[in-house]
Amino acid sequence: MFKMWESLQMNKITYFGSEQEIKKAIAALKKHKNLESMTESEARLLIQRLIDEYHLKASILINGNMVWSKERILRNLERIITTGTLYNPEQEKPPILSHYFYQFLSLECSSIAYFDISGWIHRYPTIEHLKKFFKCNEFGKRALDWIPKDHADSRAIVEAIEARLFPFQTYMQKRQ
Repeated sequence: MFKMWESLQMNKITYFGSEQEIKKAIAALKKHKNLESMTESEARLLIQRLIDEYHLKASILINGNMVWSKERILRNLERIITTGTLYNPEQEKPPILSHYFYQFLSLECSSIAYFDISGWIHRYPTIEHLKKFFKCNEFGKRALDWIPKDHADSRAIVEAIEARLFPFQTYMQKRQ
């Protein structure tokens, strides 16, 4: 019985990307020998920090779920805030919402994918629409409420997004 419990505590780490990207990710993660025995929440936050610190491009999954770059998503959010839209008014140019951020929204924030990134942008074209989404997604809940507790990396990203989109509300919540 103890052995079964122990195996449930082990984090299975999987890598996807080019050979070079995977080697770089493995080298960064190998520096932390206890990674596989950490709780999933702790491991996800550590890997997120390493992804951002070493600018890792490989996709890293724990127990089958992606660990997300906080820096990469927040950088894209700043660009969206600056322009006020998720789309590029010049149709021949790519959208301002990155594919990476779109995947995060659809996979972690419980958003309906709307077939593709263009469909998502059509549904949420401006920063005001994005704000409404984080307050109340398609399922009628705050986006943060849909993220599992052990996905600490995703929760940290959404909390940072909310702090940027709703600075006064975030300040008031911290004071209470």
